[in-house]
Formats: sequence, structure tokens, C-alpha cells
Amino acid sequence: MNRLLLIFLLGAFLHLTVYAQTPIRKAEQCATMEMDSLLRAKYPQLGTLNDFERDLQLKIFDLKKKMQSGRLAATVITIPVVVHVVHNGEAVGSGRNLSQAQVQSQLATLNEDYRRKPGSNGYNENPVGADIEIEFCAAVVNPQGQAMAEPGIDRYNGNRANWNRDNIEGVLKPSTYWNPDKYYNIWVVDLTEQLAGGGQLLGYAQFPSQSNLPGIPSDGPASTDGVVVDYRSFGNASKGSFPTMRDTYNLGRTLTHETGHWLGLRHIWGDANCGDDFCSDTPTQASASSGCPVGRVSCGSTNMVQNYMDYSNDACMNIFTINQKDRIRAVMNNSPRRVSLLTSNVCGTVVATRPVSNFRADNQQVLLGGQIKFTDLSGGFPTKWEWTFEGGTPSTSTEQNPTVTYSQPGTFKVTLVTSNAIGQSDPLVRTAYVEVLNAGLCSDMTNFNGTPTVIREANGTGYLAGQNSRRSQAVSEFFQNKLGYTNLAGASLKFGVAKAARGTATEAVVTVTVWNGRGFQNGPGAILTQKDVPLRDILNDVANNRATTVTFDRNIPVNSLPFHIGITLPYVAGDTVALVTTRNGESLLATSWRQNQQGNWLRYADSLGVNVAHNIAARVGQKASVQVASSAIFIDPGQTVTLNARGASIFTWAGAGLNTTLGAQVVVQPTQTTSYTVAGSGLDLCSTTAVVTVNVRAGTVTSTTPLAEQALQVTPNPSDGQMMVSFSGSQRGALTLGVRNVNGIELIQQKHQKTADLFQQPLDLKSSPAGVYFVEIRIGEQVFRKRVVKQ
Repeated sequence: MNRLLLIFLLGAFLHLTVYAQTPIRKAEQCATMEMDSLLRAKYPQLGTLNDFERDLQLKIFDLKKKMQSGRLAATVITIPVVVHVVHNGEAVGSGRNLSQAQVQSQLATLNEDYRRKPGSNGYNENPVGADIEIEFCAAVVNPQGQAMAEPGIDRYNGNRANWNRDNIEGVLKPSTYWNPDKYYNIWVVDLTEQLAGGGQLLGYAQFPSQSNLPGIPSDGPASTDGVVVDYRSFGNASKGSFPTMRDTYNLGRTLTHETGHWLGLRHIWGDANCGDDFCSDTPTQASASSGCPVGRVSCGSTNMVQNYMDYSNDACMNIFTINQKDRIRAVMNNSPRRVSLLTSNVCGTVVATRPVSNFRADNQQVLLGGQIKFTDLSGGFPTKWEWTFEGGTPSTSTEQNPTVTYSQPGTFKVTLVTSNAIGQSDPLVRTAYVEVLNAGLCSDMTNFNGTPTVIREANGTGYLAGQNSRRSQAVSEFFQNKLGYTNLAGASLKFGVAKAARGTATEAVVTVTVWNGRGFQNGPGAILTQKDVPLRDILNDVANNRATTVTFDRNIPVNSLPFHIGITLPYVAGDTVALVTTRNGESLLATSWRQNQQGNWLRYADSLGVNVAHNIAARVGQKASVQVASSAIFIDPGQTVTLNARGASIFTWAGAGLNTTLGAQVVVQPTQTTSYTVAGSGLDLCSTTAVVTVNVRAGTVTSTTPLAEQALQVTPNPSDGQMMVSFSGSQRGALTLGVRNVNGIELIQQKHQKTADLFQQPLDLKSSPAGVYFVEIRIGEQVFRKRVVKQ
């Protein structure tokens, strides 16, 4: 039997459903990685686990330098614990309502394992074995500063027999958690959830967040911070008679393992075949271990199956390593909630004192109109808070954890005074604490900072960031949007390869796509917009060694959240494109993603071991930009085309053959390829002009017809889902109006009769998710389709 399953699900294991590790084992599993993925999808501002990993490595390096120079001495630190024993009305010591002795046996085991105490199962003579120098104490006061009847134990009747993760995360934790700045929260519950691939869930943890580091805001979700353990694996059966405990996992190592995650450790096999757990003294191994296979060899080395971060049986585990200690101590020195635990003073005898004010902010640098959330960290159990925010709205607050908006540029101080029945704190004044940026309201952002490179596909044909023998469906670049830009107007993409089977006259297109960052592991989620770029334009840009610039049909509201920009990759014989990237290893951000042949999004770094950034820049702003859309980009000579401008209140057009030079909409009938420029005014804009090109095929001029008489039109497009379908022509008879998604699944089918040249029918897609759809008209043997975008 096994132990764990994560919430992270890296590389080829990543999917919206949880995959069992290879090989599949009918065993207990840990869901930390999986829960971490879901958490980051729910809170996109948390960034990616790779962001966390990158920043943690830098902190470890800095910590080692300080210790080597003698400026920082390693000391034993103490973490206060509260165990929420969740029962269903049983008497204390019966069933789920664990006895105090069983809880104490678990905390004793936790201390043995993290202190490598001689004579305990946590002792080993391995030269890389480490005393983590962390001890765990049972809290003696509750959040109100009152003495606890049972130190470290909070008994809670959940009025239900068992729990799954949805219940725990959405109901149990938010209603029972104690301030995670002062307590290490452990929930002991009846977990009966079965996992994909078989196995019983034993527990999971929430990874630490980092303070003031890219991608890891200091204030992740406090209401879920901690560890969950099944009650049958909580405690140590060798220290007492605890009849509820299961076999194999009855020596307390489930909590040791999950606490390791809570302190920043990864699974020893790196959650991938021969993956990296970022600790050089843990031998690489192919997968999780089962049982106690001492001497197991994989990935060219003997596996450390005794490590607490493997899936071995409890009796097999006995070691943390020196590098694992480095990671843990770096977290305890830098992760804000972990740091604050060291001064929480809830394990001592002092119940309440005159408060000492303290706080932190989730960000200290914002753009105009940005928001900052402040978190109270004051000691002494205050009951009253008096905040003053220079330059902020509100300017004062009595909330414990207020959110403040800053709408004027400059640097501003923040003041906090706290009080309780014993007295009032001295004012805590932090000058120049908040910086509000006036510059940069319109900007280009990119992750590319390295040597321009076109990488060939390893062990195959084609290109890493283009068409290849893996049949990658799309590639994207992740933009964290740390400063909280609200609008995305366009992008530039540098292609290093562009080939057309039929030469430059081809009508092939490359579809530039924007996704939100709410997919699995902050991967691409819903499509926000798409823009077809003629392959001939990319061929010309590559020949002239310049980036391809794309202006989207409308301002894309990214709402201060992360997003992705990339391209879809159709496989047309002879047509090839590939994006420029950095050299492998020049980027440490793990921002490049690919969609595999099965449609799953995977990070390059996780699935291929390649860490690059695409040469893509996003044009962002806090203000709108002028943008333009064309009803067609390839036409016959003289065909009618409608151009629509957005983003301003006044528009002026320039170009040949315009029916007017003013207004948001114009009609043109070009007989040769022509570019049209629109200039906007009347509003404060990031970009005041936009250009659109209509490509005209070779041939004779067609007879011109009014817009209303064209075959199939859907307006507006893009839209909020409320649109009008117009179909014109001489056909009469039964007509089917349908809507399909991008996978070809028919979502709507309506039967009508066409009795005149013009057929019109309103269409409502408001209840459908944002994305791309195809409106389809069938009449007789003919089928007409139009691609539409629902915003």
C-alpha cells in the first residue's frame, strides 16, 4: 500500500483529474500536490510552484552564505501547534474524538523526527541525515488569550461522519482555523475519499507562501493554511494502545511527511520519472517507493527509501537530509506566516499583555488605482485596531485586516496602533512603506531576457516552440501581471522559423491566442480572445528579422490577474512556424507551456526538463487603447469589408476607398491589398492608433453588394453572447441554425423556414463560457459557418 498523491501533478502527470503515480498502487496517498494545484487555480495571485521554487533556491543560497560567514547562527526554533480534532459527537477517546494521549504521542513523534533524536525511530547514522532543529509545542492559550483545558487540542463536533476535500476546504477549515500567523493548524478528520487510480487519502498540506517575492504574495489564503490528516493515521501506536489506527501507517509519519510539505519540501522523486526535488543529497529516483524496498535502484542510484518525503511505510522512514534542512530553514526565515509563528508566544504562560503592533502588506508597490491588503501581526492579543493610511482610501480603518486603494502617485506611510483591556501599544509607523507608481500605466511586459534561439525538438523532428513530431497543439507564455494591469491591447511575437508550402500567396493563418491563467497549475484556462495573423505577414517579418505585431480586435480585460499569450499550431503539410526562445537554462521562471496532442497543458520545465522563455511581449495598460477589427482578412477584389474600431469616443480613418473617414464603423471594397489606419481621441488612451490590413486575392473585380446581402453575418462579433445572425441569398426552405464549440460539439440547434432573401434570428450565448464558437447555417446541401468570439 502507498501513501500519497499530490496536488501539484507535474509534467506528464499534470491534468485536471488526479493521476496515480507510476506504477499505480492500491494504497494510501498524499494529496498535497493536487491540493496545491487547485489552490493556485482558485487564487491565481499565488503564482506558480516554479516561482516558489526559484525564489526558495535564492533564499537557501543567501542563508548558507550568512551561516558560513558567522552572521547567522542556527538555533532550535519552536512552532506552536493546534490540533483540531474533528469528531461526530463521540465521547473523548472514542472513535474520531481522539484521546489526549494519542495526540500527545503524535506530537512526540513529530519532535523525534525533526530533531533526529537518538533512540527514536527518527534517528539514523547516515552522514547526510540532519537534525532539522525545529520543535513543536502544544499551544496553551487560544486566540482570545485564554488558557486551554487541553494544551494543543481544539475539539470540534462537525456533525458528520466523514469528510472529503471539498467539504474540508470550503466548510471545515474556514469555520475552525486559528490565526495561522500564530498557530500551526492541523485538522484530524475522517477521510474516506478514494483517489484516482485507487488508494485511500491519508492527508495533505498547504505549501508556504513567500514574502515580497515574484509570484508568491505574502498573503495567500489564511483560512486553509495547515495540514489535514486522516484520524486513523494520526498518533503513534508504539507509544500507547490506540485501536482506531490502521496498519502500516500507524507510527505518526503521515504528519511528519505532510509537515515537510507545509515547510516547503517536495516529494523525494520530484513528482516525475527521475524528477528533481531540489535537494542534491537525496538520490534521484524514478517514482514513489512502496513498503520498505531498501536497496532499490532507479535512475542510476540507490534510492533513499527511508526519507520522510517518500511513500514508504511508517516503520521504514527515519531521515531528513542536510539539503532538506536548508530548504526548511530558508522557509522559516522568509515565508511570512512561518516567520511570525516564531514570535506568537502561545506556548508560554503569558495569557495577555499590552499589545505590540506589527503588520505586513501583500504588496508594497502598486500602480494608480491598485489595492493593498494589510494583515495584522500584532502580539499581546489586541482587540482594537486603529490604522492610518497616508494617501490611501480609506485613510483610516478599525478593521483588523483592511484593504486600501491608492489613487495618487508617491510614497506613503502606514501607522498602526492596537489595544486591549490591558493597554495600548506604541504607534508603529512605517514611512515610505507604500509606493504608488505613476509611470508605467501603459507598458510592454515580457519574460524574455536572453539569447534569441530556435530550439529543435529533442528526439524528434520539428521545433520545441512550433510544429513538431510530438504534435504539440499550441504553445504559450505565462504573464504573472504582478503590477495588476487591467487591459491587454496587443502583443508582439518573434518568430524564428516561418515556411509556407504554397509560397507567400497562401491564405494560411497563425492564430494568436490569449488565455486566462486559471488553468491547471496556472496554465492556460479559458480563451479570452483570438486573432488570425496571415502566414505571409510572418514570413515577411522573419525575412526582415523583426517581431510580428498583433493588435487585438478589442481591449482584453485581464482584471489584474495572470494570463497567457501564445499560438495554436495547425498541421498543414509544408507550413511551419516556430517562436524564438531563450537558450535552455537562461530563464528560471518556467513560464513556457505547451499543449500536447491529447489537449493537456504542460510546462516545458516539468514535462521536458527545458527552462526557456518565449520571445513574446504583451502590450498592457491601466487605460484603453484604440483597436480595430475586420470582418475579413482575405477577400476577392471589390468584396465588401466592414471595419470596426473600439477604445475611444471619436475615430478618424485613413486609407483608400473608405465610405467615410469618421465614426467607429466604416465599409471598404478594396481591389488590392490595402492597410487602413484609425486614430482615436476623446479619452485618455495608451495607444491612439491602430492599423488593419485587408489582403486581396488575385483576380477580377467582383460585383459589389451591400453588407446586408452577404451570405452569413453575425453581429456584434466579438460580443457578450447576445448577437444577431443574418443570412442572405436566394435560397428558400428549411434552415437549421446551429452553434458548435471548438471541439465540434453542437450546443444549439434551431429549425426555421427561410421565406425571403434575408433571414435574421437573434442568438443568445450569454450562459455559455467565454471562448470561440462556430455559428452554422444549413440549407439544402449547403453549409455556411462563421467563427464568433464570446467575451
